Amino acid sequence: MVSSQLKWQPQKTYTNLLSRVAVLPTVLTWHQTEFTGIWFGCFESDEQVQEHPVTMLTRFDPGGFFPLHGHPGGEEILVLQGNFADETGVHPPGTYMLNPEGFNHRPYSEKGCLTFVKLRQHGGKTRQQVRVNIYDLPWASDVIPEIEVKPVYEQTDFPEKVWIERWQPGTKLSKVVESEVKEIFLIEGTWSDEWGNYPMGSWLRYPPGCSYSPSSATGCLLYVKTYPLDINRFIVGKDFKHPSETMT
Repeated sequence: MVSSQLKWQPQKTYTNLLSRVAVLPTVLTWHQTEFTGIWFGCFESDEQVQEHPVTMLTRFDPGGFFPLHGHPGGEEILVLQGNFADETGVHPPGTYMLNPEGFNHRPYSEKGCLTFVKLRQHGGKTRQQVRVNIYDLPWASDVIPEIEVKPVYEQTDFPEKVWIERWQPGTKLSKVVESEVKEIFLIEGTWSDEWGNYPMGSWLRYPPGCSYSPSSATGCLLYVKTYPLDINRFIVGKDFKHPSETMT
């Protein structure tokens, strides 16, 4: 039997986009789900949007799987450890996927894996599907010499942008002021600001107007996402049904 404390319960977590948020992996609680061999580590959730977290780590035990399902509002997946698999193939660490509305799959992992996942945040019927490995993409120079970037997702008529940043050891910036909401996930290394030090696996969100001075003593690899404060961020489709619910 799994204790009630370990079972995921729908809840509201870090929903205020005007507040700075930092969640370290050391304080993350792993919740068992109703899906075979699947665990959620929640960064952000809203039970009025969906029962499960909308930004999270998803851990597959060996043999763990989801049944056939789709995603209202689309989904993002970044494979961190192990091999994530579905009908499109077996995807190793570094694989980034944006699956738009209308895409259905049965994710599983034979030997177990860990993924960073964002749900219901890429609505729109004309979203492009993306499937790349971030380690295969070329680096481009940034305006700051100590930082290199890899664009991952940007599409005309949609406001969200996703990219990867690599910071050299000892990089320090002063007085960064965000114009949009910025989210950061630490893929490798450590990241710091005035309020703390953040190891690999940390998730941060900075609101527009937030001023801070980030640095990385060790160097780091970051997933970065930005979007305007005033977008309709989550898609809540009352008429959405999973593929298994539409079969006769």
